Amino acid sequence: MSALLRRAVAGACLLLVVSVLPVSAEYETPLLPRDPAAMAQGGAAVSAASGYTALFSNPAGFVGTPGELTVLSARGWVHSSPARALEVARLAASNASIEPGSSAYERLERDLRRNGLGVGSSLGVAYVGRGLGLGLVTTVDGFLYGESFELAAGEVTSELALIGGWAFPFEIGPARLQLGAAGRPLVRVHSLINAEETPDAAPALVQHVLGVQAPYDGENYAVLLNETYYGYGLAIDAGAQLFWNRWSLGLAVRDIGDTSLTYSKTNLREVLDELRGRALPSQAEEDEDGYLKPGTRKLPMRGSVGIGYEPSLGGWDDHLDARLQLEYDDLFERVNPELPPASRIGAGLEVLVRRRLALRAGLHQGYLTAGFGLDLPGFELNAAAFSRETGTDFRDEKSSTVALELAIRF
Repeated sequence: MSALLRRAVAGACLLLVVSVLPVSAEYETPLLPRDPAAMAQGGAAVSAASGYTALFSNPAGFVGTPGELTVLSARGWVHSSPARALEVARLAASNASIEPGSSAYERLERDLRRNGLGVGSSLGVAYVGRGLGLGLVTTVDGFLYGESFELAAGEVTSELALIGGWAFPFEIGPARLQLGAAGRPLVRVHSLINAEETPDAAPALVQHVLGVQAPYDGENYAVLLNETYYGYGLAIDAGAQLFWNRWSLGLAVRDIGDTSLTYSKTNLREVLDELRGRALPSQAEEDEDGYLKPGTRKLPMRGSVGIGYEPSLGGWDDHLDARLQLEYDDLFERVNPELPPASRIGAGLEVLVRRRLALRAGLHQGYLTAGFGLDLPGFELNAAAFSRETGTDFRDEKSSTVALELAIRF
């Protein structure tokens, strides 16, 4: 059985090489739980990912002893400038109301123009280690941008994913090679927002989520999100890590060959009503409104390659551990094909103080990142501030995010 699993993992990893030919598809936006530990280091994780992080970056990191049990990982993030992050988080968590013309209204609308606004969260449970990776993760993320709340565009995406995979180590002289692969069945709901196709949806949404009294006609926000796609798919991920001395190399591909989605189209209210009964609406048949031919929409294949180094700190080695990472993302240029190579680079530094306190910094798509982590027995806290490119050139237009994770982890 072990030999069969090894062949299956190795076969999946071969797809890293053969699944790079471009295909024609209408691509969805990939959805990942915002990982503060990785994003504080410029998003670089593929070369040394392990534990819970390996579920979303590189399944080769499932190799590890002892195993890591995440009883609960709770992540939350705010898409806003760091100066407005606490205000947006407070509004999303309360029933406060903001009237048009107020100073708070003007601040948030200015942030919408300059940075974009949104909130997201993720809950997950997992076991990762000893070659096995198992996890169940639910994630929701919403983001809006534009000149005003009335004219804003964006998207709201929810996803429930079950992740399961294996990884195996191979000793090659003084080096260790790890190969891993994972399957990822997922259920996805994706709502698109723009002033032409979904008029009034954006102001209704910000009123529902943030209490911002932006003008709209009073309809339920979920009814107005009438360009909502719902359905399911099966993704395959694979990766490799090579460790030698103080160096590590990593290669990973998510959604190998593009993940075809079986989708139908409706409004968000219908989806939410059905979810209250613990089910999605039934798929539309070929002769019904909302029918989409399976595979019409896909999640794009995403490749990442990275290198890591753990320098010796001399007399400080008993107290400090350091790691440098450099990563190139979106190898196949399907996620953000318009971005130049310089905007695909992530670099990071992590310094562990007595293996409990982590100080992190880096560069992500040309923008500074920073954060910290606290690892106590059974409890972990991670925080990060980072930015991503939303324009079409290097350091063209940035959108900042602040993320936090609280985890019960053994």
